[in-house]
Amino acid sequence: MSKNLPSRCVDSIIFADPRKGVSTLRINRLFFFLVTVLAVLTVLACDAGNLVALGSSTPTRTPRPTFTPRPTFTPIPEDTATPAPTDTPEPSPTTARTVAPTKAPAPVVKVPTKPPAPPAPSFPWRPKQELSVTQGPCPAGPSVYEIKGRIWSGVYISGVHVVVLDKSGRIAVQTDSWGPESMNPEWGVSCFEEKNSYNYQIDISPARESGPLTLRLTNGKNDTTPISTDVQISIPSGGGRWYIDWVK
Repeated sequence: MSKNLPSRCVDSIIFADPRKGVSTLRINRLFFFLVTVLAVLTVLACDAGNLVALGSSTPTRTPRPTFTPRPTFTPIPEDTATPAPTDTPEPSPTTARTVAPTKAPAPVVKVPTKPPAPPAPSFPWRPKQELSVTQGPCPAGPSVYEIKGRIWSGVYISGVHVVVLDKSGRIAVQTDSWGPESMNPEWGVSCFEEKNSYNYQIDISPARESGPLTLRLTNGKNDTTPISTDVQISIPSGGGRWYIDWVK
């Protein structure tokens, strides 16, 4: 070994200063200490970065289990009867639509108010209806056509004109009544009374073919203005006698 090294190096190694060796050792220790510290710091720095990254990262939440809602049952409405479609005839395209002309309002015709019917005429004389069982026709044998009776208003009244009208309204027969002094009672000539007195009598045989006849009291001869209600006389073919009284 001494052969290969220069002599100064050998001298230096062999005869080295012990103080230089101590300082060199300290330097080496300090170097290794710094390298160790640097390595530790490097490791710590990496770990600190990881910690910072972990601290700044958003934690991942574990998702909760989702619950499926239970199905709700909606009642199904009952099927309503669907009305059957009605066959509506479609208008023909060739048929022209005709519009009825609007009618003009009809003129209002004011109907004249009908005057009220005049009251029934009142007459001073009327046929006696209270004793109807003593009034009307009686059998009288063949060829007897006669009307007789009484004109009474408390007493027998004379001078009252009596007419018989034919079916045309003309006077067929007429007479006047007479008073009590001219009256004679009759027996057994009336079917209504056993004893009968009368103050007028008319033979209607001349008018028996022109019936029905109308008996009426009037104002006078040839004057048909009535002063009484009318009485219809129907002449039977076999003849008869009519008893008709007049009262006021």
